[in-house]
Amino acid sequence: MLENQSIIAWIMQNNIKTESGEEYDLKKYLFMYDILRDSSKEICGLKAAQIGFSTAMLLKSMWVAKNRNMDIIYTLPTQTDVKDFAGGKINRIIAQNPILQEWVKEKDTVEQKTVGSSIIYYRGTFTEKAAMMVSSDLNIHDEVDASNQEVLEQYATRLQASDYKWQWWFSHPSLKNLGIDKIWEQSDKKHWFVKCKCGHEQYLSFPKSIKKRTYTDKETGEKTIKHIYVCKKKDCNKEITDEQRRTGRWVQKHKDRKISGYWIPLLIAPWITADEIIEYKEKKTEKYFYNKVLGLPYLASDDKVQRQQIMQNVTSEVNNYDTRTVIGVDTGLGIHLIAGNQQGIFYKHSSKNYDRFEELMRIYPDAIAVFDAQGDLQKPRDLVKKYKGRIWLCWYNEDRKSDELVRWKKDKQEVTVDRNKMIQLVIDEHKAKRLPLFGTEEDWEGLWEHYDNIYAVTEETKLGTGTKRWHRNGADHLVHAEVYWRVGMTRPGGGKATLGAAAGSNGKEKIVESNGDGTYRTYYV
Repeated sequence: MLENQSIIAWIMQNNIKTESGEEYDLKKYLFMYDILRDSSKEICGLKAAQIGFSTAMLLKSMWVAKNRNMDIIYTLPTQTDVKDFAGGKINRIIAQNPILQEWVKEKDTVEQKTVGSSIIYYRGTFTEKAAMMVSSDLNIHDEVDASNQEVLEQYATRLQASDYKWQWWFSHPSLKNLGIDKIWEQSDKKHWFVKCKCGHEQYLSFPKSIKKRTYTDKETGEKTIKHIYVCKKKDCNKEITDEQRRTGRWVQKHKDRKISGYWIPLLIAPWITADEIIEYKEKKTEKYFYNKVLGLPYLASDDKVQRQQIMQNVTSEVNNYDTRTVIGVDTGLGIHLIAGNQQGIFYKHSSKNYDRFEELMRIYPDAIAVFDAQGDLQKPRDLVKKYKGRIWLCWYNEDRKSDELVRWKKDKQEVTVDRNKMIQLVIDEHKAKRLPLFGTEEDWEGLWEHYDNIYAVTEETKLGTGTKRWHRNGADHLVHAEVYWRVGMTRPGGGKATLGAAAGSNGKEKIVESNGDGTYRTYYV
């Protein structure tokens, strides 16, 4: 049957409906036609929000499972998202379509659907255990940028036994070279080209493709201001109609790239007017407008650490080692350490064992160390006993009731730290050129690479306020090792609270510390 060979034929012959019971209108979603038909092993969609992509991929996943006999893993960021997706979309679409009711036997199972002889597993991404449970022929990753990036990588191992090894990713982006944008940059970068009456073909972009026009009513003389889509060709500026936007075509930018990529901004959705685009621009944040309307990454100055902000601290001066050494250690698979003193940071090291750390403790007999308390659970605790009074275990928390960034626990070799504020403090001190790094830029390239793997997201708290949280997109161990070192510098006898500070009033040092929310506090010591 044709519908077994063509998903388009299947949608049309079975009058497939969306979760709301409306016909899945291929004329309306013409830009989805080629995406639905695309049988590339690797597909990515760099998209705006609410573009209909999840519905299309849900239908496509079920058709592929049934007609290609492929087991599929379909991921969403969290298990709560999986439950919402199952109840709000999957089960409702099945209920609206008799053909899917025939195919799907386990309609009430949240985490999996049996489609014909295949299974679609729905999984979250915030536990590695979720990625280790089942095998797959095709992994579909929905909302890539909101997902745990390291666990997404783990899901790729579920494809190893398959003859297919297909992967599809789609999401509205967040930051440049992160998540879906990183995949998009490796793709053939297809853009939706529309044709103006003048004959010029182009893809729509903001702000060039939108202009403000004034219209005058012939009878009343009343003037109306309206925004319209226009041709970008110089000296043309004719209106691009909804029909012209609807009937465009995909044009790839790069040939011979194995990832089939599609950029889907709201600009190409024929039901979205130019006035609506402008309204989004005026009423939403710039980040929202870029990510969820234009489907483009947005980079605010404070969302990523820049290389120069780290490297400007590198100095060829010599550390004279005349103050106590503090060592910060991040643990897990191996250890990563940063060592320094009141003058600045003079050493970093990564290894699979603790030999070098213990050597440093012998070289600097008065050194103290702050360890990650939540990585390796055994060895650091053994070292606490071995080096009595010299090692503290550091716990990250988020203390909303106190302005204290660091809290040393009396009579315990433990310290608690406000994670995000402390990371922000260290970054701010790098930006202010207050953390000398002794050596050369080559010596500190590894530290920069770990900073390049973190990014900030402003998230809404339960109280409805915004707070900045730092997330990772790869190895960030040396960032945390430096944070632990910085914590150690606040320990009485461990060094002064801030390094590289300029002289303040009455000969005291001026201390400027970040509160992590864009505000700072100043005091003198």
